[in-house]
Amino acid sequence: MSQQFADVTLDEYRRSVRAWVEANLTPAVGFEAEDEEAEMARITEDRAIQAKLHEGGFTGFTFPPQYGGQGLTLEHERIFMEEAQPYRTPGGNLGVSINILGATLAAFGTHEQKLRHLPRILSGAEIWLQLLSEPSGGSDLGGLLTGALRDGDYFVVNGQKTWSTGAYASDFAMCPVRTRWDVPKHKGISVLMVDLKTPGIEIRRIKQLNGGAEFCEEFFTDVMVPAENLVGDENEGWRVARGLLEIEHAWVGRGGAEQQAPRGVERIVSLVIDRGLGTDEGVRRDVVAMHVATTAQQLVSARVSDAVVNGKLVSGYGSLLKLGNDTLAQRESELALRLAGAGAVTWWPDHPGDSEWSDQFLSLRSSTIAGGTSEIQRNNVSERVLGLPREPAFDRDLPFNEVDHN
Repeated sequence: MSQQFADVTLDEYRRSVRAWVEANLTPAVGFEAEDEEAEMARITEDRAIQAKLHEGGFTGFTFPPQYGGQGLTLEHERIFMEEAQPYRTPGGNLGVSINILGATLAAFGTHEQKLRHLPRILSGAEIWLQLLSEPSGGSDLGGLLTGALRDGDYFVVNGQKTWSTGAYASDFAMCPVRTRWDVPKHKGISVLMVDLKTPGIEIRRIKQLNGGAEFCEEFFTDVMVPAENLVGDENEGWRVARGLLEIEHAWVGRGGAEQQAPRGVERIVSLVIDRGLGTDEGVRRDVVAMHVATTAQQLVSARVSDAVVNGKLVSGYGSLLKLGNDTLAQRESELALRLAGAGAVTWWPDHPGDSEWSDQFLSLRSSTIAGGTSEIQRNNVSERVLGLPREPAFDRDLPFNEVDHN
C-alpha cells in the first residue's frame, strides 16, 4: 500500500483528497466544440495534469507501488473520483491508457515491461490504446488477419486495424496479431506492444456522424517490432486479448455508472430548469426514473466491481456492467435530446456549445458497439456467468488457413 496513505482511514483519506484537489486542480468546464488544433492542445494539457496527479499520489490507485501505483483499493479510487468530479481531470484517451492498457500490462506483462512502461503510463508520459478491430471482422477478434512473421529478434507486421480511438494522439498500442495460420484461430494469436512511431505505420482519422474524427484506421507495412515487446507467450495471445477485454468491460461499466452517470443526471436537471419544465409532471417522472436507474446501476457496479477484484465473482461480470452502462448512457442521451427540443438540433455558428445534446446523442449511438457489441456482451454473460453452452461454431477446431475469410 502507498506509504503516503498506508495508515489513514477512508475519512482521513477523503479529507486529504479534498484539500489536494482544491489546491491543485481547476474547475471543470462544460461542453466545448473542438477543432483538431484545440483537441491536441487539450491532450497536451491532460498529460500535464496527469503528471501532477501522479506526483501527488492520485493515480494508479490499485496498481502495485513498485510500478508507480499506490497499492490502494477501488474504494480509494471512488473517493478520489467523487471529490475530483467538479474539477478538470484527464479523461478520454488517458483514461483508456491507464485503466485498460495499463491494467492489462500489469496483469500480463513481464517485470521488465512493467518497470519500463507502467510509471510512464500512470504519469501520462505515454498514452496507450488497443488495436483490436479489423475491417474484415469487428466483433470476431479471433478471426483477425493482421499477421506477424518472426524474423530473429523481431516480428514483421503487415495488415490493417480500424476503429481505434485516439491513435493519432497515442504513443504505444497493444496489438493482437496472427503468428500461426495452421492452427485453430484462437491458438495462433500473439499480442505485441507497438511503438506507433515505428516506420511503416500509417494512421488515418475517420470522419464520423457527429462531425468528430477520434476514430482511426492503421496500416502496417513491414513494421519491425522487437520480440521483447511480446506480451505473454507467443501464439497464446488469445488469453491476453480476452483479459484485456474483460478489464475494459469492467472499467467501462464501473466508470460509466460511478463517474459519468451521476453527472449526467445533474446536467439533465439543469436542462429541465433552463427550459422551465420543472413543473411538468411527465418530465418530472422521466427525470426521477433516470435518477433511480442511475442509482441502481451505481450500486450494482460498486458491488460487482469489488467482488470481482476480491475474487468472489468471475471477471465475466464486467460484461454485465458494460451492458447496463451502455443502455443507461443511450437512455440519458435520448431524454436530454427530447428535453432540449429544437435547441438541440439547430444552433448559431458562433454558439457551437449549443450542439452539446445532439453531439452526445450521436456519439452514444456507438456505445453499444464499441468495446464489443451488446450481443457479444450477452454471449459473455450467458457463457462465463450463467454457464450456458457456447454457440455452435463450425470453424472453432479448423486450422485458420482452411477457414474461408476475406
